[in-house]
Amino acid sequence: MLFVLWFEWNPENTDKLLKLWKEFKFPSEVKLINRYLMIGRHMSVAIFDAPNEESILKITFPFKEIGVPHLAPALPLEDALKMMEKM
Repeated sequence: MLFVLWFEWNPENTDKLLKLWKEFKFPSEVKLINRYLMIGRHMSVAIFDAPNEESILKITFPFKEIGVPHLAPALPLEDALKMMEKM
């Protein structure tokens, strides 16, 4: 399933976060689409395909003391519109 993760951190944690980002590898079962830095916002965004809850925990858990991960499942807009038309 496709997910959008946006991660917020406090400015004082930037150095810790940069170090962790350099070392962090997405789990092999996760297909990373792309990652983005929201310039000037102390926020990053990752879009990825993950098969289960465990893989999501593998992504968010290492960052637990640095900031707050927010996660939402996502559908391509065209697919969502087709589903909503059937409702």
